[in-house]
Amino acid sequence: MKTTTFRSFAAELEDAAANCMRFLRSGLRTFSALPWPALLLAAVITACAITVIPLALMLFAIFLAIKYAVLAINSDKTTPLEK
Repeated sequence: MKTTTFRSFAAELEDAAANCMRFLRSGLRTFSALPWPALLLAAVITACAITVIPLALMLFAIFLAIKYAVLAINSDKTTPLEK
């Protein structure tokens, strides 16, 4: 197992940053080549994704908390025995 130095760590960070910048530049070139209607559609789809995904996660967390609260309230009650 080789030892990691700060220089090798910094080199890895620089490589990751260069890859991210290359990815962003290619994405910006793609968006700049899009016609206006396609760009509008991409913006609307991105806005919907940014809005819907957190909303779904929040509703899931709320309903899960409600479920656990109901279970906590009803867990100490014993059911009557059937004869």
